[in-house]
Amino acid sequence: MIDWISLNLTLIIAIYGASLSTIITITKIYYILKDKAKIKVTAKFGFITGLPEMSENLLIITAINKGRRSVTLSSFGIRTKDKQNIINPHRTNLPFELEGGKAHCEWFEASKLKSKNCKFAWYRDQTGKLYKSKNIGKKLKRYFSSENK
Repeated sequence: MIDWISLNLTLIIAIYGASLSTIITITKIYYILKDKAKIKVTAKFGFITGLPEMSENLLIITAINKGRRSVTLSSFGIRTKDKQNIINPHRTNLPFELEGGKAHCEWFEASKLKSKNCKFAWYRDQTGKLYKSKNIGKKLKRYFSSENK
């Protein structure tokens, strides 16, 4: 056994070096993937307290950064099925730097979306990347049908 090790010492060192390099490369790739911004967009009904002109229900669009890296949100809206964008006419708090583990909310008046055929809510960052919510069409239809009852 000792003779085999002494004859193949170069091979053993090469295998050890290749294994160590592979482990380091995999670890670096893992940390690179973990270090990016992971934005989740949700749309839920709610209201804002303290503002008398905002007594009606709102569709609140929230961006949550589940990643570590911050991202600057530059715009938001709702996309319809005919690929039109609905932009909020009210003053927004954008651009906004969304840090890791934080959330940011904007809103639409729910009544103004009644005649629209909405598909999803979205946020766009300053690099142009689009972050989308799940389909909100059924949620809006259920809301407006329950409102009529």
